[in-house]
Amino acid sequence: MIQDSSAPRKRRGGSDPKTETSYQRVTNLLRTEILAGDIPLGGRLTMTAIADRFGVSVQPVREALQQLEGEGLVEMIPNHGARVRQLDRNRLVHSSEIGEALECYLARQFAEEASLSSLRQLEALQVEHDAAIEAMDWARIDAANRIFHRFINTHGGNVEAADLIARYYGLSEGLMNKHGRDKAFAERVRAEHHALLEAFRRRDPEAAARINAEHVRGTVAAVLAAYEATKR
Repeated sequence: MIQDSSAPRKRRGGSDPKTETSYQRVTNLLRTEILAGDIPLGGRLTMTAIADRFGVSVQPVREALQQLEGEGLVEMIPNHGARVRQLDRNRLVHSSEIGEALECYLARQFAEEASLSSLRQLEALQVEHDAAIEAMDWARIDAANRIFHRFINTHGGNVEAADLIARYYGLSEGLMNKHGRDKAFAERVRAEHHALLEAFRRRDPEAAARINAEHVRGTVAAVLAAYEATKR
């Protein structure tokens, strides 16, 4: 039986609410509920009910559902909102392959073209990521990580590529937030960010691409482990 998701639920995990738009907040809340199993497979997602529950208009709900459809979590039903789809391991793998190819290209481009001013801005963004890790605040860590990579990925003006990469960041975060990450994960990410910065300082595009590939693959391994845990 298809169930409706209109009942209020407590938020778990997600981004820092201080930095979220309405669309991002609804996306993160729904993603968390779907991954947690609060909304069952096949569960109905009615736009008006979700809008009322989260205190927003229908438009950010529609955008959130479109985002989650792109992540493979929901299926849009014409004139009837959406329903929850089963997570697909192949989609996670394939999207990570696309993300790795795009991010390596954009990291190489940043190493070749970024000005000293841009590099200094990226270094400043990493200072916030470092501080978030010292505090072990995962919402803050994730927000700083997104901003760090978004800065690199949009530097050349290819917003379409950056948006495609960002589409899968939320799903990865949602899966890992559900099953937890430890300090070793955070320290690995931090070390790889600093290695990227050093490659950028040296104007070494091949090193930047290689480090970025390792960075993506390390995170994908954690995402797939979290996915497998959802199947148990």
